[in-house]
Amino acid sequence: MAKIGLNFGEKLQIVDKSYRVITDGLIIPEVFGKLTFRSIEGNELIYEADRSQRNEDGSYAQVPTGEIRGVTLGIHSANQHETLFVTIVDMSEQEIEDLGLKYREEVELTDIVVTYSAIGRNDNYRLYASTIKKKGGASVTSKAEKPEPETKK
Repeated sequence: MAKIGLNFGEKLQIVDKSYRVITDGLIIPEVFGKLTFRSIEGNELIYEADRSQRNEDGSYAQVPTGEIRGVTLGIHSANQHETLFVTIVDMSEQEIEDLGLKYREEVELTDIVVTYSAIGRNDNYRLYASTIKKKGGASVTSKAEKPEPETKK
């Protein structure tokens, strides 16, 4: 039987999971428009099934591994007319706080990835980005990346 639908290609590994990526089929600036900061929702923890204990429905209890997938932020999209939740994977929560972002301040996301998955009849879209910075500004670099000042001889 013929396969009907879009071919999203191979899955992309993002930290601990694989996702179908649809970013290549989108014109990101047109899809999201102006992005403004809303909130830091916190760290997105990675969970695994604890096979030593079961829930009443027969599923396994989920326990955190202690690893963090990224920091989830609330970002308002002018074109989508809603607040979207984006996971920033290459910055810590402290680095994001160091930017001093204010509510409704315009921001830029780098390396945006839009993923798609279907669970039953529900379509799920997840948004990931490498970093966030103020619009027109530079992102904060970690102290380990800052160059050492030269000493005079």
